[in-house]
Amino acid sequence: MSHDVDAPYDVHVVYGPVFELLSSLHTFICRKAYKKTDLSSAWAEQVRGTLSPGLAGLLESMAINADWKVIYGLVCMLTDQGDIAEVVDRLESQTAQELNDQASAYGIPLPDDMEQLRRLAVRLLSGWYEEYFRHVDRKILSGLEQEAERRNKEKDVYSSTEWVDRTTNGFRFEPSEGLTRVLLVPQYHFQPINIIYQFGSLLLCHYSAGIYVQAEDFLSPQEYRMIRSLGEKSRLKILKYLYQSQSPRTFIEIVRHLKLSKGITHDHIFKLRAAGFIHAHFDGETLLGYSARLSAVDEMHASILGYMKRN
Repeated sequence: MSHDVDAPYDVHVVYGPVFELLSSLHTFICRKAYKKTDLSSAWAEQVRGTLSPGLAGLLESMAINADWKVIYGLVCMLTDQGDIAEVVDRLESQTAQELNDQASAYGIPLPDDMEQLRRLAVRLLSGWYEEYFRHVDRKILSGLEQEAERRNKEKDVYSSTEWVDRTTNGFRFEPSEGLTRVLLVPQYHFQPINIIYQFGSLLLCHYSAGIYVQAEDFLSPQEYRMIRSLGEKSRLKILKYLYQSQSPRTFIEIVRHLKLSKGITHDHIFKLRAAGFIHAHFDGETLLGYSARLSAVDEMHASILGYMKRN
């Protein structure tokens, strides 16, 4: 049994329905990521068709920007693993000044008009819950809860670095000034992409939980993603370059090594990251660079052998 007593920050896996509500909202608002998520643009179109014109218009005006980060932080600040109705009630009952004071204490950037943002947050959360989230398959939410329980049971088996790596499929959160706590939150809607926000001394990471509600007669989407991700020579070159490097490499260094455009290189790296073949090294929200994650090669090998042995 391995313990990392010198971990530079406390790290925990947490889950509550409010977190997945935020993740699903983030997924819907982040239109540029539709093609990269497992749910795809088809999910967004289907959901859009069920929304009232008022909520659909409000969501259409939203973007993943500084205001959204503040809303995200406020909701997480008020959650305490309570249910969605409790969080909305807290948002409605507290004054703008009370929210300002709490946000400042939590390291959440203060908006120019907290009262306006508070009203927006209440409309978003209550509307999205009523028109979409309360209809979400219960298997998803119970699966996320079980994922959190399973990961926390594994915590004492591995060093903190290895535990975070196994949980997040390749993240490395480097020690940084002021960072004292990391919360890992399993999420379904934004898979295989992750959401990372830092609020003062707290880093919040929504990671892909690997939960899929549809039965698979082949391999899971994640297993199939691993196999497909290596079926391209440029990605194999990236993996070899990172494997042979003595330290993590930046995006620009990988671009120079491949001699490809930034856009194409970014796409290759995204596919390798989503498949779990590379570590992503972070300083807070800032991505520092990448290194090879060889454990994923063993995972892929086991998946293929397991499939071949099935009846």
